[in-house]
Amino acid sequence: MSHSPLRMVICFSAVVGCKADDTRAKWYSTNDDGDLLGLDPDTAAPSGGGVLGECDEVVTKINGTNAEEVGNPTVGDEWMIRMFCDDALLTGANRLFFQPAEVATVNDVSTDARFLAAGESTMTMQAGSLIYKKDIVVIGAE
Repeated sequence: MSHSPLRMVICFSAVVGCKADDTRAKWYSTNDDGDLLGLDPDTAAPSGGGVLGECDEVVTKINGTNAEEVGNPTVGDEWMIRMFCDDALLTGANRLFFQPAEVATVNDVSTDARFLAAGESTMTMQAGSLIYKKDIVVIGAE
């Protein structure tokens, strides 16, 4: 007896659809204002409201250390570069690049870099409209 692929998809969808509704009712709940996570709205502004306000302090960190305190990298080093606004990690539209670009590769999905060649470069980290620049000299491996 042969089953039509379309019939199987329809039957499977019906079963999974019902099951998904049951699962959602069991695993997801909201508080009175509809917030699934129950987190405080935040922001860098004391008024809150879920919209990022003005930053009192913007800090760029390299491997967890303030970028201003980090020396020059060596070929083979890896840097995890992140920008913070009043100690809150800035996520979303982040961009990292080097000029000239040949000194490092930047991970496609994060602001992480691996240094490939010796030479002078300017690192530019951007999170939204906030921009940080650092002149570096990549040192050749010994």
